[in-house]
Amino acid sequence: MTKDVPSVERQREIIDIVYNKGLNDGDLSVADRYLTADYQSHGSYDDSVRGPASFKMTIEMQHRSFSDIKYEVLDVVSEGDRSAIRWVMKGKHTGPFLGIPATDMDVEHHALLILRFEDDRIAERWGLVDNFTLMRTLQAVSGGGRPGGPGGPGGGPGGPGGPGGPGGRPMGGPPAGGPPAGGRPQPANSSS
Repeated sequence: MTKDVPSVERQREIIDIVYNKGLNDGDLSVADRYLTADYQSHGSYDDSVRGPASFKMTIEMQHRSFSDIKYEVLDVVSEGDRSAIRWVMKGKHTGPFLGIPATDMDVEHHALLILRFEDDRIAERWGLVDNFTLMRTLQAVSGGGRPGGPGGPGGGPGGPGGPGGPGGRPMGGPPAGGPPAGGRPQPANSSS
């Protein structure tokens, strides 16, 4: 059975609804209406959760962690069954986020995503989300360590002022800010 592919215009409408009503307003019903039952978000916080539940977890986590949250879709390029988007999220860090206590900081978070559509719904998502810059900013303020330092996103027990080798490297580890041992490199900040 072939799947229907929504028009480019319809893909953009769905993206607008998902970001404005779902992520900005916190409307969880958007996930049930606009994501397939087997929706998969590749490379997200928990790849094991599929379907609308995955997106609902993201909405809930974002709204627990950030107040005055506002996602703005800056660019959409669509062809066939896919749309590439670039967004920025702005908000105030008022709740714990991935183990970092609230800092009351105003933050920006950037991403590039590719969405695959079928039958008027989003079926898959691949993303390059700039978590490194966000985590580095929050860690520096919360006292959780510097990049590459204890608790820092560099993955080391190294970092300036911490145990480890010269230049903030754990002995035998990657340079501070590099990929964690056995982990994936983090994308660079894509904002201009």
